[in-house]
Amino acid sequence: MKQHPLPHPMDFNIKKPTHIFALIMIIITFLVFIILPALSYFGMSFSTQTDQISGTPGSFGIIFEIIVLLLQTAIVIALFIIIPVLWYLIVNKFTLKETLYHLKLRIHGIDIAFLWGVITAIVALVVIVAIGALLMSLGLDLTDASNIPELELYFSLPSMLFLIAFQPIAEEIFFRGFLLEKIDSLIGEKTAIITTAILFGVAHLSVGNIYPAFTTGVIGILLAFLVIKTKNLYSAITAHIIFNLVSFSIYIFAKSIL
Repeated sequence: MKQHPLPHPMDFNIKKPTHIFALIMIIITFLVFIILPALSYFGMSFSTQTDQISGTPGSFGIIFEIIVLLLQTAIVIALFIIIPVLWYLIVNKFTLKETLYHLKLRIHGIDIAFLWGVITAIVALVVIVAIGALLMSLGLDLTDASNIPELELYFSLPSMLFLIAFQPIAEEIFFRGFLLEKIDSLIGEKTAIITTAILFGVAHLSVGNIYPAFTTGVIGILLAFLVIKTKNLYSAITAHIIFNLVSFSIYIFAKSIL
């Protein structure tokens, strides 16, 4: 079987303008999806989305929602997918085929990857329910634990379904495909698992609400172990999408009966 070149930290050369450009793009990604959510936790009003649509009447509301949805999708694709791919192409000088290999987007073994994804999604749901039950038994109020209400400010049900099904693909490419490998090559596998889980959690912080970040961080650890075990990112993508859809369905059902 053909051996693919391994990325090396010294591939980056600060004297090369293209490498500087790639680094700036990665920094922008961190700024938008990690630094700004961290600042928002302390009440600073930053968002990758525009104003909420709840007060926009009629057809204008629909048009505005479509624009916001397209904007959100474009930002996610650009920062979570295109920029990591550019890093591999510009800095590591990989071909597109080699880039997909290092992102672990591999067709070989995809059936087993899907199976492990389903199993991990079930485990993740059980773990999160158990954590929630434990925290409630300790007297913590988890009424506003979900960050889904934030999505409801901007999007209708169909749009939210699209986002929670699509965004996991981009998030997995960036966190478990790109970052996990890069950090692993710098400081080791265990540190890479913990670091990517923390960053993944911070990216899901809500204003004054740390619970979504905590639970997402736990899920990030499970997904990182899953990718390392299967060596296939499709396993994590499957688990992430299933977890999102089931969690969302439970939220909508609970909301309808309360």
